[in-house]
Amino acid sequence: MNDSLRKFKYDSEIAFNEEHWQKMNYNTGCYEKRFANSRNNYRNVELERERAFLLRNKSLLNMEKLLVDFETRFKDNGGQVLWACDADDALQMIWDIIGKRSNNSVSRSNSVVLDEIGIDDYLKGKGVQVYDSSIGRYILKVAGKEPYHPVYPALNLSKEEIGQVLNKQFKLKADSTTKQLVNFVRHQVNQDLPKTQICITGANYLLADMGGVVLSENEGNIVKSCASANIHIVVAGIDKVISSVEDLSILIPLTSAHATGSGMTSVNSITMGPSGDDGRMYVILLNNGRTDILENEVIRQSLSCTHCGACVSVCPIYKNIGGYAYGTPYIGPIGTVMTPLMYDLEEYSHLASLCSLCGRCTEVCPVKIPIEDLMIENRRIVAEERVGDTRYDSLVKTLIGHCKSRKKMDCPQWLKKVEVKQLVNKNNFTKRMMPELAPKSFNQMSKTEN
Repeated sequence: MNDSLRKFKYDSEIAFNEEHWQKMNYNTGCYEKRFANSRNNYRNVELERERAFLLRNKSLLNMEKLLVDFETRFKDNGGQVLWACDADDALQMIWDIIGKRSNNSVSRSNSVVLDEIGIDDYLKGKGVQVYDSSIGRYILKVAGKEPYHPVYPALNLSKEEIGQVLNKQFKLKADSTTKQLVNFVRHQVNQDLPKTQICITGANYLLADMGGVVLSENEGNIVKSCASANIHIVVAGIDKVISSVEDLSILIPLTSAHATGSGMTSVNSITMGPSGDDGRMYVILLNNGRTDILENEVIRQSLSCTHCGACVSVCPIYKNIGGYAYGTPYIGPIGTVMTPLMYDLEEYSHLASLCSLCGRCTEVCPVKIPIEDLMIENRRIVAEERVGDTRYDSLVKTLIGHCKSRKKMDCPQWLKKVEVKQLVNKNNFTKRMMPELAPKSFNQMSKTEN
């Protein structure tokens, strides 16, 4: 059993925690209500999703040209473009930019790609203070926890738990209202942002036609941190490039509706390059396994993902096991598709089974990624490569052999129980009772009754 599978089994035990289930069910239920109302803003939402699907797939097919166009135009705007093969390359590039400066603090946005490269741990190891520009991530850092959701980082915490965390750290009143909690954390975040001269963000999209970086948010803190910083570093996956600024008229409203249930994100900005004479701006284009996904004609559709978190919010598996069990920043249905190919197929092969194939993720995806079809493709790859838990494979083969043997199917009930207990790993049934076996087989019953 590898470390990832061992961690998954440990973290997924929370599925049997009733309090956790109630919090997740309530919070995701609130999202689903807002999402259902937001769809009413469209006369034909399916047509808009189809347009978004075509736009994103067109960008993927022309990615090589679009990336070169973006680099050319962004450099013309005064910025610099760096190409990173993997997370280590990206981190080294970031350190080369900020390492020689005397100011040992940076601000960062809520971005999955920054979690992907492990920016927080890396900079902390270098003695750099990292300030979060997101309210949710700020709360998590105070609580000493990791993000639980790509859009709602503190989804697993109730209002009371957040109040207790802030009360312990800042002596805030334990009975504070939600508005008071939000205002207090916003004030703390706004106090930290001016301390830094360097901000590191992700990117929602990269515009090939004008060399711009699109940033969408609801709090406005990214814009504030970029305005006060002299150096702006953007880390973006190569899959984020799109052909034209006109595509945003479809992608941003649709992503917003599916991410938060709102008609439009509060703050949308396009950064064309460094601001002022002293400002510098860098865009690090990250590969980190994305070209491996592109090689698979079926799985490559997953790179169309806008990371709105809609599939995560409606996934019944996620609601039960939570966000930590996935073991990487890419959680939920789209994470189970991308992670094995981006990181290590053998290490994360168990993720291919984290799907009931209910299809809810595909129904809510703003760019119509057929996630359940991609999950089946992942399972096919895992089976062909013969990776995963070999004990489970041997168990299935043994059970199939038993089912094909008339002699073993007709053996006494007590003997069947002994054999099943020996075959099935006890760890798979720590929270569930073994099913009762029938006293007689179907063959024996038919002979007796007829």
